[in-house]
Amino acid sequence: MSNKNHQNRLLRSGVFIIAIFLTISSHSSPIIDSLLKLGNFHIEKIHYDWAGKVAEELDKQIDLSDENEQLFNYYAFKANYYSRLEKYDEQFSCLKKTEELANKLNDRSKKASVLIGFSAYYEQFNNLKKALPYILKAIDEYTFLKEEHNLAYQYNKLGLIYYADGDYKKAKKYFEVAYTLYFKHRNESVENAYWVQNSLSNIGLCYQQSGEKIKALAIMKMALRYCQTAPFEKGRPIAVIKTNIGAIYGDLRQIELAKYYLNQGIKECFLPENNELGHGIESLIYLATIYSAVKKFKSADSCFQFANTFIISNGYWFIQDFYFQQIAVHKANKGDYKSAFFAHKKYLEITDSIDKAMEKSSFGKQILLYSLEKKEMENELLSKEYRYKSLEVKVVIAFVIFFLIGISVVYINLRKIKTKNQALVVLNEQVTKQKSNLEELNLTLSKINQNKNYLIQSIAHDLRTPIGNVMSLNGLLEDHIKQEGEGLEYQNLIESSCQMALNIIEDILDQSMIERGKLNLRKTETVLPKIVEETVAMLQFRWQPKEILVQTKFETFTPIFIDEDRIKRVILNILINAIKFSPRASSINIEQSQNEASCILKIRDQGIGMSEEILAQIFEKNTKVGREGLENEKTIGIGLSIAKSIVEEHHGKIYVESEPNYGSTFYIELPLSRFES
Repeated sequence: MSNKNHQNRLLRSGVFIIAIFLTISSHSSPIIDSLLKLGNFHIEKIHYDWAGKVAEELDKQIDLSDENEQLFNYYAFKANYYSRLEKYDEQFSCLKKTEELANKLNDRSKKASVLIGFSAYYEQFNNLKKALPYILKAIDEYTFLKEEHNLAYQYNKLGLIYYADGDYKKAKKYFEVAYTLYFKHRNESVENAYWVQNSLSNIGLCYQQSGEKIKALAIMKMALRYCQTAPFEKGRPIAVIKTNIGAIYGDLRQIELAKYYLNQGIKECFLPENNELGHGIESLIYLATIYSAVKKFKSADSCFQFANTFIISNGYWFIQDFYFQQIAVHKANKGDYKSAFFAHKKYLEITDSIDKAMEKSSFGKQILLYSLEKKEMENELLSKEYRYKSLEVKVVIAFVIFFLIGISVVYINLRKIKTKNQALVVLNEQVTKQKSNLEELNLTLSKINQNKNYLIQSIAHDLRTPIGNVMSLNGLLEDHIKQEGEGLEYQNLIESSCQMALNIIEDILDQSMIERGKLNLRKTETVLPKIVEETVAMLQFRWQPKEILVQTKFETFTPIFIDEDRIKRVILNILINAIKFSPRASSINIEQSQNEASCILKIRDQGIGMSEEILAQIFEKNTKVGREGLENEKTIGIGLSIAKSIVEEHHGKIYVESEPNYGSTFYIELPLSRFES
């Protein structure tokens, strides 16, 4: 939420607490004392009609000529009551009466409470410039009186002033002092317990505005936990804290948590008994900005519409600047730049009027001036005119010296800048030349890479024919070789070597096509179990000698649309690795299942597994983590990268789960729907 909206919410949080005025004397009328207690109770419960009836009865009972403590309490009650009804002239008149009585009674405690009343009066108009002197004087009075809970309230107010001034570091300091004092006296009254959470919330807002979002979130959640077990009515503070937590989650871009807390907080803010409609409207606008940021424009429009309705119907015009600011962002997100322009223009008009109304005051400077007045620095300077004139001369001399130094520094810097600019021109020429050389080199490398791919493809094609011939001749020899003995072993060795060579050639050809972006698939309709069985049979000469048990389990035979040869090569590469890294007499399990969108193949072995370092690179081309098999089988390190490219070309996914010494499980997911390449 905007800084200004936070300021308004914070400043309104303590504006009308004037019940501390009421201290009951043993010499006062019991009826009037009871009426005063009853009237303040109804004000705090927002029962203004009942409070009005009590005020009418008090008007009949009170003796305005008897200038005592009870009359002071009467005017304090009436000031509080008129502020709730927004009858500000009557409120100010009653405050003046309390001021006169406090001076006549010469009671410093009452004088301090009057100062609070006047500061609250100006705060309700956001006129902090006029409210600030009363707050500073009240701090002096309560420091003298050693009334820590009242002093805590003023430190909290001072924190609000610094917050409004944008000095969040100093604001946090005063909020922390207020929190310490309130926490110390939390068991003495419900009011002190209530202000513990308020101070915590303010500290959290300071962290939020300073960009320390995680600390802000921790403090806000601490305030929420405190509220949940505290002795006061929790509805109102919990509503505010939840929306603040939602806002922080929004800043952290944790959208779901932001929506959850904002929705909860907004609902509770809008409850009549919580009296936080203004804060609820601001939070509703912030929720709209979150919906807009994630492109949920209908939800955003609905939130903005509700917020605008509440602003107009309840007269919450102070929220309009935040509303138009966020509307401008929302319209821009939707691409409606014309509406965004007019909303931003309206926002600038409102904020400009607010700045003029506040005269762009620097409250920090105002506080400093007050401190100087307390130390009588101004009187000392005025009483010693000659020292002032001497200081004036020194200031003029110092100004001239600094001016000359400044001119010298500027001149030296200009010379340095000129030298640096000349050096930059030379560097730019060198960079331009190097850029031209790099472009020529890239063009040359591109041509070399094309020639390399062409050469590799030509060699691979030429090698495939003689190796295929060797395999054919080896098959013809089968009829002339006995089924056992050395001849059969040699024949199997020839078959295995040729098959391995063909696999490598196919890998090289596919890698070349992938690099050129020409991996053209020839898709046909088939079932995955058929391809698995054929691949397992092809590798029988590899897993049988190691006495590995290959088990298959198929749940469905739903047809899918794939390039059979290429998917067979994916399964082949994974199974070759599984056999290579599995110990003798182990097992390899192949399972096929299906969900709504995909056909899933799971290949699990009991091999040596893989570390996290290997897993991170296993599907990369030319990976450096290639390993020899358990029986010194070699690898060229591109099989799994090609498998990944083939599966992704089918709009599928391939991934692996593995731990050292616990085997590996590869997953291949292929879509059931028919994607055209």
